[in-house]
Amino acid sequence: MKKIFSTVAIVCSLFISVGAFAQGTKNAGQDAATNKGDVLFDFGVGFVGNEYSYSSDYNYKNESSFQLPTFSLALQKAFWEDITIGGQFSINGGGSSYDDYYQNDGYYRRDVKNSQVNSYFTARGEYHFNRLIGLDRKFDLYAGALVGFSISNDVHKYTDGWVDPNGPNPGNRGPDTHKSRNIGAHPVIGPFGGFRYYFANNVGVYGEVGWAITAVRAGLVFRL
Repeated sequence: MKKIFSTVAIVCSLFISVGAFAQGTKNAGQDAATNKGDVLFDFGVGFVGNEYSYSSDYNYKNESSFQLPTFSLALQKAFWEDITIGGQFSINGGGSSYDDYYQNDGYYRRDVKNSQVNSYFTARGEYHFNRLIGLDRKFDLYAGALVGFSISNDVHKYTDGWVDPNGPNPGNRGPDTHKSRNIGAHPVIGPFGGFRYYFANNVGVYGEVGWAITAVRAGLVFRL
């Protein structure tokens, strides 16, 4: 809930800031950010979202984990001057590893490795505010929503057993390796808002906030 409130605050701040900027540039032009038939293609990187997480009942001595950012591709078409509809694919992941042992004649050791890959398949729609607030075509203030689903692929692998560091001894059990996989699907839905700036004719940069997949996303956009 705290993340949602924070994201809403960011979105509101974005709209207030850009709205104030728009008032100062209202005479610059009232072109649509996208003309009917235009295609928008973007790729970007997102942070702070549905992060990898793994909890364990064991008390391990050595723990490490990593989280990859969210990479995304989106393709949309302007079916009307102010509305674009299309799709977005995103992917992220992470992992963790743990190990523990205690000494005896040999030692008992357990090594655990976990990994998770999340793939997001979503439809995407945007409304562009340029003509409404009087922005030049090189700027693009927009808001919209994502709806779709995600597929999570979790792999859990661990090796444990009595291990003799000097070779196998009678009565000692060698290491056993266990591996399990879990694949699950989850719905994805949520709003977003963003701002694009075209520094060349049809090439620009963008920043976006939301909470369907990531709280912050930024990258390059091409208007074809």
